[in-house]
Amino acid sequence: MSCKKNNCNSKSCNTLTDLKEEESKKLIRSEDGVKFYDDEFIFYQEGNIPVIVTFPHSGKLKLKDIPIRKSGCIDPDWWTEDLAICMIQAFNCISCCCGCTVKDKDDNKAECCKPSSSSSSCSPTTTSEECSCCNINISSNKVDYKLECPRPYIVYSKIHREMCDFNRGESSAFEDERMKPHYQLYHDTIKSFISKIKSENPQYYNGGKVTLLDIHGQSDIPSHILRGTKDTNTVKPMLKHLGNDSFIGENSIFGYLLNVGGIDVFPLNNLPSDQTTDPTNPKYVPPNKIPHNKNESYNPLNPYIEHPEFNGAFTVINYSKNYTINCIQVEIGYLWRSTIENRIKFSRTLRSSILNFINNYV
Repeated sequence: MSCKKNNCNSKSCNTLTDLKEEESKKLIRSEDGVKFYDDEFIFYQEGNIPVIVTFPHSGKLKLKDIPIRKSGCIDPDWWTEDLAICMIQAFNCISCCCGCTVKDKDDNKAECCKPSSSSSSCSPTTTSEECSCCNINISSNKVDYKLECPRPYIVYSKIHREMCDFNRGESSAFEDERMKPHYQLYHDTIKSFISKIKSENPQYYNGGKVTLLDIHGQSDIPSHILRGTKDTNTVKPMLKHLGNDSFIGENSIFGYLLNVGGIDVFPLNNLPSDQTTDPTNPKYVPPNKIPHNKNESYNPLNPYIEHPEFNGAFTVINYSKNYTINCIQVEIGYLWRSTIENRIKFSRTLRSSILNFINNYV
């Protein structure tokens, strides 16, 4: 957007219709036919697998003349924009994502996430030196898209949480009406992704396979990734159609992070119904396996239920309830966001986890 529209001072920037007109002029199709959009306020890309990844608190942009919100948290989830950029590039790696047999050194897996749906059409790359996700440029979301590579739908906001909280309902997300079109565009984009998957691949939707991952950051348990599903209430299609293992098994998204990626998760891939105090029960979690939470009021945490502060908010509740898809809030510990190396490593591991999930359950 040009001149005054950058600061939302122009009347023409005050409606969703006007914002969408600007958007339609700047919608980009890569040489390989991948649709994506990028401006100073938002980025999104279309995918080709039934996974949507959202980043509501990734923004750094503070808009001129827009006052800071007076209610609710206004802190961003630091470095989640970097994670979004890493994810975009990691999913565009022919070596790791298109069925080629290479040694992916950070994922520690010889045949990294081999998607059967695309392996036959992918150009082979057989050396790690050519592995693009070993050379992620964390300062740019520009990629040379490879159409054959499986990739999720991704949307991330660039607007600071001080201006608008995209993980709230519209009535409480912003306090200045000039934020309304940006809020609506963000969520209309998510809705359009769900509609596209449903219309083009109804078997995914009807089979409980469409999954939204809402990415956040937390510092209460810095070394862990926290799962938020309102204690399984936002993943009902997955549990119904794909079974418990798709949610807590070794090939589930969080199961892979723990068992293959070596990244600690909470809860420890179990269900609320698994709760037991019997040490002889295979589902028993000994006290030394329960992480210590910085917020003392929650200690000790119950290892069978999700962290009370991070168990799912507006995005996962809204889209699971109103669109009947699986929604998981992914709360990334500070440790995994605090250095460039860890941001890249976590993004690549989550990438591999998603593709492993797709290979096993989709």
